[in-house]
Amino acid sequence: QIKEISSCLLPATRGRAPLNVFMFGPPGIGKTACIKYVFREFESYSGIKTVYINCWEFNTAVSIFSKLAIELGIFAQRKGWGKDEVFERFLEGLRKSKGGVIVCLDEVDQLLYKDKSCLYDLVRVNQYVRKPFGLVFISNYEFIFANVEPRIKSSLKLNEIEFKPYTFQEMKDILEKRAELAFFSFEKGVVSLAANHAVKEGGDVRIGLECLLKAGRIAEMDNEEKV
Repeated sequence: QIKEISSCLLPATRGRAPLNVFMFGPPGIGKTACIKYVFREFESYSGIKTVYINCWEFNTAVSIFSKLAIELGIFAQRKGWGKDEVFERFLEGLRKSKGGVIVCLDEVDQLLYKDKSCLYDLVRVNQYVRKPFGLVFISNYEFIFANVEPRIKSSLKLNEIEFKPYTFQEMKDILEKRAELAFFSFEKGVVSLAANHAVKEGGDVRIGLECLLKAGRIAEMDNEEKV
């Protein structure tokens, strides 16, 4: 998945428009961790600005464009200004940027439920600014764009990247590495039990980590030398 995301963003390093990406899969599967890692590496390598936005916090066009403007060094208010005004501020920041800009909208379903108009504005950014501009969307739901207007969906040209639930062995490998970092001593069966429970609950690695944390606390309370 990291390679796929990187290849979609690569054209921006050559002054061309990157490919838009839609990442989907169940919670706790590493979607957000992956994009943040790619963004850190991509920005340090290319000099292109990357902006991560969680749509639980920013779920209207005004809030998103004001956030983008501020990230690009242009003052904009989140409240009290109209959408067109903050959109122009964002475009001003994009024009002044050295390279292009890649934006990730995580939990994008929150934005689509509240303000679909933002998508229309985002797909027309390249009409106003020649700098490379790309979008990455993340959601737990595969069909979140099903009810979006066909002309907007066709303009987005999304490259879909699926994150599948971890298998038992994958979950076990992840938790074992964490357990080695966290505990002085632990029985191997602890990791297997935590991994099995997490897989049964949909493959969310956070559930497995929570199991390990609780196991460690129980051992600590009982003054055990081994989890």
